[in-house]
Amino acid sequence: MLQIRHNMALKHKTTIGLGGKTPYYLCIKSARDMLEFAELESKLGIPFNILGGGSNLIIADESLCKELPFGILDIDIVEEISCRPFIADEKEMLPPLVREYLRRGHTHFTELTVSAGYKIPKLLQFCKENGLTGLEGLVGIPCRLGGTVAMNAGAYQTEISDVLSQVEIFHKNHGIIKCSRKDMELSYRQSSFFCQGKKLENPIILSASFIFPQLDKNIVKNKMEKNLLTKKNTQPIHARTAGCAFKNPINENGEKISAGLLLDKAGLKNIKVNAMQFSKIHASFLENTGDGKTKDAIELLNIAKDKVLTLFNIHLEEEVKLWK
Repeated sequence: MLQIRHNMALKHKTTIGLGGKTPYYLCIKSARDMLEFAELESKLGIPFNILGGGSNLIIADESLCKELPFGILDIDIVEEISCRPFIADEKEMLPPLVREYLRRGHTHFTELTVSAGYKIPKLLQFCKENGLTGLEGLVGIPCRLGGTVAMNAGAYQTEISDVLSQVEIFHKNHGIIKCSRKDMELSYRQSSFFCQGKKLENPIILSASFIFPQLDKNIVKNKMEKNLLTKKNTQPIHARTAGCAFKNPINENGEKISAGLLLDKAGLKNIKVNAMQFSKIHASFLENTGDGKTKDAIELLNIAKDKVLTLFNIHLEEEVKLWK
């Protein structure tokens, strides 16, 4: 039976350690729980936000409001990975990495179906042990599968969309449905899903399927180790952060510009407001160095946007989600 927790504090549910109290906290462990919530939602009378691993997220706390005006739906569906060989057909609508490997004459592919609550480090360990390439860029990201699909997460020239083939979704008007590649729009740090040609508002991801080219295990292992070493040398992986605070802006030539480099040039590394600061290692990472407050985090984000706009005439857009 679906359990409801009242006045739940959320600061320990986010990787940056920020978050106030929510009136209702519901943990979804199965599709059955999801259907039970659908019947209950209208009776509770407030909107609900979807929480996964709590990374890439800043939630309002007591510095902004006494109680959050929304409930929390924690999608923690964790089932064993379903794994099977995949025979690729060039006529199908396939993920871009699969199409690329088909053009090279590659013939060995594996399809995985993974539940939304599955942790990305555990998924990457499975990929490493089985020689499945495509997500090596996500190494070191402490999040769950559902959130990475929702934001089309990526790093080191890879994105979830490179290997994503199908998503199982719950939607209040359609129940549980499956969206194939033709029902998706996947772009830089965002994803949209469609049913019968109409965009779904507030879809809830239950699971996702991926198609991976299969390589020698050592090739995948070496890619992951190289990316992890780079991350350790260039990002504050041991600090409490929400990941990259800003998306990399795109110039008039369609090229991405490093948001971290812009912030560094603007002199924002290590700048502080009370216990919140931009990292001295990577300026696009906002760190909670103690008992940080959301109000101070927002102040720093606004300082950064204003300074980059003034110096470079570039509008920065948050990659981190802000709930308030």
